[in-house]
Amino acid sequence: MPTFRDPRTGQTKQFDTSAEAAGEGYFEQVPDIQIDPDLLEKINSGTLDPSIDFNIADPLDEGDSEENLTPGIMTYSTSAQDELDAATNAALGIIQSLLKELEGSNIYTGSSTQSKFEEETKTYTPTKEDASALFPYFPDNIIQSIVNKWTETGSIDIALATVRSGDEYAAAFPGIRREDGTLRMTEVQYLELKDGMKDALRTYNLNPDIFADEIVNAISGDVDVTEFQARLEFGYEQLINNKDQVLEVFNEQYGYAIDETSLFAMFISPTISTAVLENQILTSQILAEAEIATVTVGLSTAEKFVEADISQRDAAKVFARTEELSGLTGAAAGRGGTITEEQIALGVAGLSPQELGLIKRVSAQEASESAVQTGAATTQGGQVVGLVED
Repeated sequence: MPTFRDPRTGQTKQFDTSAEAAGEGYFEQVPDIQIDPDLLEKINSGTLDPSIDFNIADPLDEGDSEENLTPGIMTYSTSAQDELDAATNAALGIIQSLLKELEGSNIYTGSSTQSKFEEETKTYTPTKEDASALFPYFPDNIIQSIVNKWTETGSIDIALATVRSGDEYAAAFPGIRREDGTLRMTEVQYLELKDGMKDALRTYNLNPDIFADEIVNAISGDVDVTEFQARLEFGYEQLINNKDQVLEVFNEQYGYAIDETSLFAMFISPTISTAVLENQILTSQILAEAEIATVTVGLSTAEKFVEADISQRDAAKVFARTEELSGLTGAAAGRGGTITEEQIALGVAGLSPQELGLIKRVSAQEASESAVQTGAATTQGGQVVGLVED
C-alpha cells in the first residue's frame, strides 16, 4: 500500500490510491526508497566508513533493474524517512518547549563595560566684580546686597527684584518707584533724566545740588525733561519781567541784597529761602564756577568769596585766571616748595596778600629760568606772560 506524507506537518499515512489520500487532506505520495543490504548491515553494525559519499537516487522505476544502479548508491526506505521526520519533530518540540519556559523572563545579562558618569557641574559663586560689571550704575552698598542675595538664591533675577524693593534702593533712586512698587523707568533712564534736569538748572546759573528735592518731586510726578525745562523757562520769564520791583521790595523788606539768580531760585522752590538768606546758593554757585574751570577749591574758600561780596561772574574770571596759572603748582614742587590752586585763587582774587606774594615769586622764578633757556615767553604785544599785576 503506497505511503503518503503531509508536507506541512510531516504526518505520514498509507492509502490505496491518490484519490483516497486527496480526500483526507494535503497528502503527497512518498516514493519507495531501497537501501543496499550491505550498506544497511554496516550502518546497523557501526562499521560504515564515514568517508563514503552517499548519493540520493530516484527509486526504481518500472523496467529498471538492480544492475542499472550505480555502485555505492544508498536508497532510503519509508522507515528511514519516518525516523528523520520524527527526529525533526522532536527537535522542534524541544525548541518550542524551551521558548515557552523563557517566555516573560529577562535573559539580558547586561554589559560588562562599567558605566561612566559626567563630572558634577561646579557651583558658580558670584563676586562683587561680576555684579559691578552687570550694574555699573549701582552704588557700592546695593552691589553688595545683590551679591549676597545672588549667592543665597542662585538667581540674579531674584536678587535684583529683592534689592529693588528695599530701602537702600529707594534712597539711591528716590522717586523711581510708584506707590504699587513698580518702576517708572530703568535705572539708566532715571540717571539720564536727572542729568537732563540738572543741565536745565545750570542754564540759569543754578546749582542743581540745591534743587535735589525739586528734581525728585518732578520725577515722582512723571515730569520729563522737556516739561521740566518748560516750567523753568516760564517761571524765569514771569519773574524777570518784574524783577526790579520784586528785588526792590524784597531788599527793602528784609534788608538783604540778593541778585536775580537767587530770587529765581526762591521762585522755583519756596523752601529754599533760608538757604538764599544764608548765602548758601551763592556759595554753591562759586563752587560750580570753580568746577567748570577745573580748579580745585574747598568750601571755606568759596565762603571767603561770598564774604568779600565777589559775585558769581567775578568768581568765574578769578578761576579762569587761576587755571592759566595752575602750572605754578608743578614749578613750585620742582624747587621743593608748595603752592596749590586754592592759594592761587585767593591770591588772584586779592583775598590774601601772602598768597599773592607767593604767586609773584614763583612766577618770577619760572619766567627767569625760561628766559635763560629759551628767552622769556611774550605775547604778541611784547608783555611777559605769567606775571600778576600789583
